[in-house]
Amino acid sequence: MSIDRAEVAGLPPDRLSARLLAYALIEQTQVAPRPELLERLIDEAEVAGWGEVLVTLLHSRLLFRSLQGADLGALRDASDAMVGAAQATTDEVLIGLALSARALFLMDAHSDEPGEDSTDLLARAVAMLDDAFFSEDGSLGVRAVDLQAAYVECGQAFHRLDLWELEEEMYARAAASLDLPLPAKVAGVRTMTRRVLVVNRLEGAAALACALLEVGDRNRARGVAADAARPTKAERADLPGMWAIEMLALERLLDVIAGVPDLPGGPTAVDQGHFAGLSESTWPGYRACLLLAAAVGHHDRDDFAEAAALAEQALSLLDDYKPSVRTLAMSLAASHSADVAALRWAHHLAELRWNTRLAVLGAVRTRLAAARMLRQGEQLNRQAYVDALTGVANRHAETRHLARLRRREPRERLAVVLVDVDHFKAVNDTFGHGVGDDVLRVIGAILQGAIRATDLAVRLGGDEFMLLVDLPPGQDAPPIAADVITAVNLHAWEEIAAGLRVGVSAGQAAGPAREVDSLMRAADDNLYRAKAAGRGRAVAAYNF
Repeated sequence: MSIDRAEVAGLPPDRLSARLLAYALIEQTQVAPRPELLERLIDEAEVAGWGEVLVTLLHSRLLFRSLQGADLGALRDASDAMVGAAQATTDEVLIGLALSARALFLMDAHSDEPGEDSTDLLARAVAMLDDAFFSEDGSLGVRAVDLQAAYVECGQAFHRLDLWELEEEMYARAAASLDLPLPAKVAGVRTMTRRVLVVNRLEGAAALACALLEVGDRNRARGVAADAARPTKAERADLPGMWAIEMLALERLLDVIAGVPDLPGGPTAVDQGHFAGLSESTWPGYRACLLLAAAVGHHDRDDFAEAAALAEQALSLLDDYKPSVRTLAMSLAASHSADVAALRWAHHLAELRWNTRLAVLGAVRTRLAAARMLRQGEQLNRQAYVDALTGVANRHAETRHLARLRRREPRERLAVVLVDVDHFKAVNDTFGHGVGDDVLRVIGAILQGAIRATDLAVRLGGDEFMLLVDLPPGQDAPPIAADVITAVNLHAWEEIAAGLRVGVSAGQAAGPAREVDSLMRAADDNLYRAKAAGRGRAVAAYNF
């Protein structure tokens, strides 16, 4: 569905089309925002319960507020909504996207209020995204689009921090994830990401190369410029007209720094046609890049007077958008000065900035490593206590929970529900073990949905499950087992396999929590009675 049609019809009726519309609005917001439509679609996505669509729409809202120069409070509110929606999906790619967007946009906010620790947000985001990138590969599906977007946000945030090495690492992962398979209907969404990566990778390389030149590390600057990711012929042809002209200016600067031989006009030339063509660019700094490239060429030939003159011209076109490009221009403009002491002081300050940057880079790398180790610890803990197939607790978690229940006060009550899938062997024999696994996953999700965070759903083994549900003192247990039976019967099993039918039997018992062992025996007896009575039913003892 087109954005114009959405003005009339709202969100498309199917979820994938709604997601594609949300992606289109991200791009639309950057050129011709439609805030009223965006807010209406956000409301519709909330009502529909389409969490991944909602996250993308809220991303557009955050982007719009940033482009409008909103204050920190408004940006934080928009980010809170995006992070909350992402967490509600439990999808770590979306959560990583929301955290990286928060780091980027709150970093850009102009405020005297203390901000958040952007490097902590980025470390958490990168750890989540790397897990998906390195472990899920082709299984990501449409989520690969969100993974690419999240890595780009991380890269942009690292660029703001002058951590260009980390920026390039993020872009390299985003570029690699562009090769992950996508449904045909979604494949076109990658176009904008490809374009952004071409621009951002060249700008990041130019920023790092300029910073290295300023501190006098000519060899490393040459290496960074030579190794910069250049657009392919197809990528260059796909760029919008002005973008292509702007990128040629960056490439000219990188080519001169890299010492590329046989450059048109030589390294000291300024192509006046190219310079004039950049007059319509939204950032005059691209014209400055042509002047700065020629200044570097003259400086390499020890023509410091001409280098300084060209750098002065470049400075008149530069602002704080690319600080290292501007400070290199300042350095070259001063290179012809006779004030040796002032030049020595300027070089000393440049080295201090560079060393401070390296210290920050090292600290952030350490934080990234710590975030990855923390996640590994969490995953090991999860593996120790969570059933890998169904996501419910395993027998180790059950043992731990039972020990706590046996120490409860006499007045504390508990319901125990035992659940067994009816004729599960026949499901495996008829439809295959893959379908059988899918059935167990759904049963696990249904059981998790039937309890609270303080309760426990356990896979005892095979197709046998147990619920341990805390009860309010003095109240009878609700019909938990019967509700589970109903939820299983109502599930759309045909979506897993044509002709698939699944039922469960359940036994329930309730009584003092500290007598959990007796309750489990009573629930097992009731499960046996349910099966004996014909299966697909619940038997409960409410006042054990």
